[in-house]
Parts: sequence; structure tokens; C-alpha cells
Amino acid sequence: MKGIVFASAFLLATLGFAQQQGQPPPPTPPYSTPPTFPEGRQSRRQQMPPDQEPQPSQRLSTAQVQQQIQQGLNSEPALANTNVSVKTDESSVTLTGTVDTERQHDLAVRIAQSNAGDRKVVDKIKIRQQT
Repeated sequence: MKGIVFASAFLLATLGFAQQQGQPPPPTPPYSTPPTFPEGRQSRRQQMPPDQEPQPSQRLSTAQVQQQIQQGLNSEPALANTNVSVKTDESSVTLTGTVDTERQHDLAVRIAQSNAGDRKVVDKIKIRQQT
């Protein structure tokens, strides 16, 4: 008798679950995300009075860029036992030296690229041959 009651309860639970599976998903909310830049608004530049024009962004000096890149290389633990140096001029950043792995090489180049601004990164880093 207990088996019949258990089987009946199991069958009812299975049928109830199957009916829930066949129902369509609830409708989407009636609202939508507002636009990030609503149309009809003037840009910030147009809203500023003429005597308060925004200042052009300051380009970092050659020494500042070189210092930022060198600090980035020195502060990266994965580059602790490498020999990478940086030279900058007005149009480029040159990386020289040696690293142990391709991963270290790629990391050093990414650090330079992220701090170089509009300067070209010249990669002269050598990867030591693993034997």
C-alpha cells in the first residue's frame, strides 16, 4: 500500500513539474534601459561659455614617459629578474635588453604600450634561449 501511495505522489509531482516546463517564460519588464547619451542634449563643449574653453590635454614629456615605463617594468614581479631598459624621444619608445620567456617579453611590451601615449614602441628585447 505504501508503494502505491509513494508512486502516486511521485507521479503527481512529475506531472506538475512537466506542466511548469511547458509554460512560456514570463513577459519582459515594461521598461528599457535609458540611452547613455540622450538625444537632444548639447555636448559639454557647446554648453561651456566661450571664455572657458577646455584646456588641451597635456602631453607628457619624454622624461616623464620614460620614468613611467621604467617604474611599470620595475614594479612588475614577473619582470624582477630581467634586464629591460627604456629610451624615449619625441616620437618613439625603444625597449632593449633580455628576458627569459615570451610571456615576460609580451608583458614588457604591453607596459610600454600602455604608457607610451602616441609614441611608437620599438621592441628590441631579446628572449634568452632555453637549453
